[in-house]
Amino acid sequence: MSLISQQQKEYPEMALSNSQKDMLNRAILSKIDELNSQIALAKESSQTVELDQTLAGRVSRIDAIQQQKMASAGLERTQKQLALLERALARIDEEYFGVCEYCGEDIPLARLKVKPESLSCVSCLEEQE
Repeated sequence: MSLISQQQKEYPEMALSNSQKDMLNRAILSKIDELNSQIALAKESSQTVELDQTLAGRVSRIDAIQQQKMASAGLERTQKQLALLERALARIDEEYFGVCEYCGEDIPLARLKVKPESLSCVSCLEEQE
């Protein structure tokens, strides 16, 4: 039996309130909208660089390629964060959303406000690192 399953029997009231979940739901939706906007902008910046070699020098080409690669890396990070937020949104109605997967303790609401996709408390996260 997992730690969370054990605690479900011992502490049936443990979990976020509906108003807290509603607040987190709105925050997640807001972040998802923001990330979708960032992704749309980043897709333009991460497209393949095409320079007229007669007009641009070697340094300009290298700089443009570096900027394109940085934009691509940023796009990838943003897409990963978006996927995590979408998974959090799908899980938010589960009874134990906001409970650390490792120790079974509640993840502080302050942490969930900043990082609603969190699956662990800070203590367990530090132990993993």
